Amino acid sequence: MKYKMLAFLLCLGWSVSAQVTAEDVVETLKSEVTVDWRSKTVDTFKAGNPKTEVKGIATTFMATMDVLKKAKAKGLNFVIAHEPTFYSHLDDMKIHAGDPIQEEKLKFIQENDMVVFRFHDHIHATNPDQIYEGVVAKLDWAQYQNPGERTFTIPENSLKDIVADIEKKFKARTVRVVGDPEAQFSKVGLALGAAGSGRHFEMLANPNCELLIVGESNEWETVPYVLDAEELGYNKALIILGHADSEEAGMDYFANWLKQFYPSIPIEFIPAKNPLWRN
Repeated sequence: MKYKMLAFLLCLGWSVSAQVTAEDVVETLKSEVTVDWRSKTVDTFKAGNPKTEVKGIATTFMATMDVLKKAKAKGLNFVIAHEPTFYSHLDDMKIHAGDPIQEEKLKFIQENDMVVFRFHDHIHATNPDQIYEGVVAKLDWAQYQNPGERTFTIPENSLKDIVADIEKKFKARTVRVVGDPEAQFSKVGLALGAAGSGRHFEMLANPNCELLIVGESNEWETVPYVLDAEELGYNKALIILGHADSEEAGMDYFANWLKQFYPSIPIEFIPAKNPLWRN
């Protein structure tokens, strides 16, 4: 009888909205990524009650206090961040137990009925990798991508002009560069975030990558390698974009992807932005 009544109400144009919890949203992520959900992963709830009803969702690179306050002001009580919330890769709160910064941040989340979840491992592992998709879209390089690779054959330009274009598109303030500013490049590779020097060397060995753009780099590994390559006459260069600037656009992409599953819930990307600056 109740189902007939529901059908009748729907026919009359009534809408029936079911409560969606943070836990429900994560279950959607688990079912919609193209890989099996790992048993060991950093993609877990970091604070708040997973059974909290979702009023709105904020996606961000990192759930800093600034981002949390902006999310609260917008009525977005479920924050999905790409990077840690509590100052270590595993968000091990024992490391900073009793620290007033950690305690006040946690208190803010709890008192405002907010929930924080990290989406890192599986957003990279799914196909396509949404972090890269967002960054490539921001670069406007999709048409230049080599099939099956994170390399691009862009119109040839000087290193300094390529850097200037990236700084403009990303509003980046702390880009660092290794290489001759006047050297010409068309073969570019991406190794975003903290991919590690092993990945950097793998990319630089690819004939389709002469200029490598990374998020972070150990200054005693990839950097001197590129310096030596340049000195030996190889056309190589390195752009260190910074971790935040190299991945944040992916969480904007993710927000738009998530909207298809929850069209009636406000979903908004809130930039954490690169925290570093220079005079």
